[in-house]
Amino acid sequence: MLQEQQELKGPGVVATVGDRSLTETLGIRPGPEATQARRRHGTAHILRHLGEMIVAMMLGMAVLGMLAQAALVAVGLDYDGSPLEWPAVSALVMAFNMSVPMVWWMRHRGHNWSYASEMAAAMFVPVLALIPLLGLGIISGDTLSGIQHAVMIPSMLLVMLRRRRELAH
Repeated sequence: MLQEQQELKGPGVVATVGDRSLTETLGIRPGPEATQARRRHGTAHILRHLGEMIVAMMLGMAVLGMLAQAALVAVGLDYDGSPLEWPAVSALVMAFNMSVPMVWWMRHRGHNWSYASEMAAAMFVPVLALIPLLGLGIISGDTLSGIQHAVMIPSMLLVMLRRRRELAH
Protein backbone atom coordinates (compact mmCIF):
# COMPACT_ATOMS: atom_id res chain seq x y z
CA MET A 1 0.00 0.00 0.00
CA LEU A 2 2.72 2.47 0.99
CA GLN A 3 4.63 1.52 -2.13
CA GLU A 4 1.61 2.45 -4.26
CA GLN A 5 1.36 5.86 -2.62
CA GLN A 6 5.03 6.80 -2.85
CA GLU A 7 7.26 7.10 -5.88
CA LEU A 8 10.66 8.65 -6.41
CA LYS A 9 11.14 11.28 -9.09
CA GLY A 10 13.92 13.30 -10.70
CA PRO A 11 17.47 14.09 -9.73
CA GLY A 12 16.49 15.77 -6.43
CA VAL A 13 14.48 12.67 -5.37
CA VAL A 14 11.16 14.31 -4.63
CA ALA A 15 8.70 11.83 -3.15
CA THR A 16 4.98 12.03 -3.72
CA VAL A 17 2.28 10.88 -1.37
CA GLY A 18 -0.96 10.35 -3.23
CA ASP A 19 -1.51 13.43 -5.41
CA ARG A 20 0.66 15.75 -3.29
CA SER A 21 4.42 16.12 -3.17
CA LEU A 22 6.17 15.25 0.07
CA THR A 23 7.32 18.85 0.48
CA GLU A 24 3.69 19.95 0.08
CA THR A 25 2.53 17.32 2.59
CA LEU A 26 5.14 18.38 5.15
CA GLY A 27 4.59 22.09 4.50
CA ILE A 28 8.16 22.66 3.30
CA ARG A 29 8.59 25.62 0.96
CA PRO A 30 11.22 25.72 -1.76
CA GLY A 31 14.28 27.82 -1.08
CA PRO A 32 15.15 31.06 -2.86
CA GLU A 33 17.30 29.20 -5.40
CA ALA A 34 14.34 27.12 -6.56
CA THR A 35 12.14 30.21 -6.76
CA GLN A 36 14.76 32.06 -8.82
CA ALA A 37 15.19 29.07 -11.13
CA ARG A 38 11.42 28.92 -11.69
CA ARG A 39 11.35 32.66 -12.44
CA ARG A 40 14.21 32.33 -14.95
CA HIS A 41 12.48 29.38 -16.59
CA GLY A 42 9.19 31.31 -16.70
CA THR A 43 10.84 34.39 -18.20
CA ALA A 44 12.66 32.30 -20.80
CA HIS A 45 9.41 30.53 -21.65
CA ILE A 46 7.53 33.82 -22.07
CA LEU A 47 10.31 35.25 -24.27
CA ARG A 48 10.38 32.10 -26.41
CA HIS A 49 6.59 32.24 -26.77
CA LEU A 50 6.78 35.93 -27.71
CA GLY A 51 9.44 35.14 -30.32
CA GLU A 52 7.25 32.42 -31.81
CA MET A 53 4.32 34.84 -31.98
CA ILE A 54 6.44 37.50 -33.70
CA VAL A 55 7.68 35.01 -36.31
CA ALA A 56 4.09 33.85 -36.97
CA MET A 57 2.94 37.48 -37.27
CA MET A 58 5.74 38.35 -39.70
CA LEU A 59 4.90 35.34 -41.85
CA GLY A 60 1.26 36.41 -41.79
CA MET A 61 2.14 39.93 -42.86
CA ALA A 62 4.12 38.54 -45.79
CA VAL A 63 1.89 35.68 -46.97
CA LEU A 64 -1.55 37.13 -46.20
CA GLY A 65 -0.31 40.56 -47.30
CA MET A 66 0.46 39.13 -50.73
CA LEU A 67 -3.01 37.57 -50.88
CA ALA A 68 -4.61 40.90 -49.87
CA GLN A 69 -2.57 42.67 -52.54
CA ALA A 70 -3.63 40.15 -55.18
CA ALA A 71 -7.29 40.51 -54.16
CA LEU A 72 -7.20 44.32 -54.35
CA VAL A 73 -5.42 44.29 -57.69
CA ALA A 74 -7.92 41.70 -59.00
CA VAL A 75 -10.84 44.05 -58.30
CA GLY A 76 -8.97 47.01 -59.80
CA LEU A 77 -7.90 48.84 -56.64
CA ASP A 78 -4.49 50.37 -55.96
CA TYR A 79 -2.85 48.30 -53.21
CA ASP A 80 -0.04 50.80 -52.61
CA GLY A 81 -2.50 53.68 -52.23
CA SER A 82 -4.97 51.84 -50.03
CA PRO A 83 -3.24 52.72 -46.71
CA LEU A 84 -3.49 56.38 -47.68
CA GLU A 85 -7.12 56.18 -48.81
CA TRP A 86 -8.40 53.78 -46.12
CA PRO A 87 -5.95 53.79 -43.20
CA ALA A 88 -8.43 52.25 -40.75
CA VAL A 89 -9.19 49.37 -43.11
CA SER A 90 -5.48 48.87 -43.78
CA ALA A 91 -4.76 48.75 -40.03
CA LEU A 92 -7.54 46.22 -39.46
CA VAL A 93 -6.32 44.08 -42.37
CA MET A 94 -2.81 44.21 -40.90
CA ALA A 95 -4.13 43.10 -37.49
CA PHE A 96 -6.04 40.28 -39.20
CA ASN A 97 -2.99 39.20 -41.23
CA MET A 98 -0.89 38.99 -38.08
CA SER A 99 -3.56 37.40 -35.87
CA VAL A 100 -4.56 34.48 -38.08
CA PRO A 101 -1.16 32.72 -38.15
CA MET A 102 -0.50 33.65 -34.52
CA VAL A 103 -3.77 32.00 -33.41
CA TRP A 104 -3.12 29.02 -35.67
CA TRP A 105 0.36 28.53 -34.15
CA MET A 106 -0.98 28.90 -30.61
CA ARG A 107 -3.62 26.26 -31.25
CA HIS A 108 -0.95 24.03 -32.85
CA ARG A 109 1.12 24.40 -29.66
CA GLY A 110 -1.85 23.35 -27.51
CA HIS A 111 -3.10 26.69 -26.17
CA ASN A 112 -6.84 27.01 -25.62
CA TRP A 113 -9.18 29.20 -27.65
CA SER A 114 -9.61 31.64 -24.79
CA TYR A 115 -5.92 32.48 -24.63
CA ALA A 116 -5.56 32.59 -28.43
CA SER A 117 -8.54 34.96 -28.61
CA GLU A 118 -7.00 37.26 -26.00
CA MET A 119 -3.78 37.39 -28.00
CA ALA A 120 -5.73 38.23 -31.16
CA ALA A 121 -7.63 40.91 -29.24
CA ALA A 122 -4.26 42.39 -28.23
CA MET A 123 -3.74 43.03 -31.95
CA PHE A 124 -7.18 44.54 -32.62
CA VAL A 125 -8.04 46.54 -29.49
CA PRO A 126 -5.37 49.24 -29.98
CA VAL A 127 -6.50 49.76 -33.60
CA LEU A 128 -10.16 49.89 -32.62
CA ALA A 129 -9.34 52.41 -29.90
CA LEU A 130 -7.43 54.63 -32.35
CA ILE A 131 -9.93 54.63 -35.23
CA PRO A 132 -12.17 57.29 -33.59
CA LEU A 133 -9.11 59.54 -33.21
CA LEU A 134 -8.39 59.02 -36.90
CA GLY A 135 -11.99 59.86 -37.79
CA LEU A 136 -11.82 63.06 -35.72
CA GLY A 137 -8.61 64.09 -37.48
CA ILE A 138 -6.59 63.97 -34.26
CA ILE A 139 -4.14 61.44 -35.70
CA SER A 140 -3.13 60.63 -39.28
CA GLY A 141 -3.13 57.24 -41.00
CA ASP A 142 0.65 57.05 -40.63
CA THR A 143 0.34 57.77 -36.92
CA LEU A 144 -2.33 55.06 -36.60
CA SER A 145 -0.04 52.54 -38.26
CA GLY A 146 2.96 53.60 -36.18
CA ILE A 147 1.07 53.38 -32.89
CA GLN A 148 -0.47 50.06 -33.93
CA HIS A 149 2.96 48.52 -34.46
CA ALA A 150 4.49 50.15 -31.37
CA VAL A 151 1.71 48.95 -29.05
CA MET A 152 1.14 45.41 -30.31
CA ILE A 153 4.12 43.76 -28.57
CA PRO A 154 3.46 45.41 -25.17
CA SER A 155 -0.23 44.46 -25.53
CA MET A 156 0.72 40.85 -26.19
CA LEU A 157 3.15 40.87 -23.27
CA LEU A 158 0.37 42.04 -20.96
CA VAL A 159 -1.79 39.11 -22.04
CA MET A 160 1.16 36.71 -21.60
CA LEU A 161 1.94 38.02 -18.14
CA ARG A 162 -1.71 37.69 -17.17
CA ARG A 163 -1.56 34.07 -18.37
CA ARG A 164 1.97 33.32 -17.13
CA ARG A 165 0.88 30.30 -15.08
CA GLU A 166 -0.67 28.75 -18.19
CA LEU A 167 2.48 29.53 -20.19
CA ALA A 168 4.66 27.81 -17.60
CA HIS A 169 3.14 24.44 -18.53
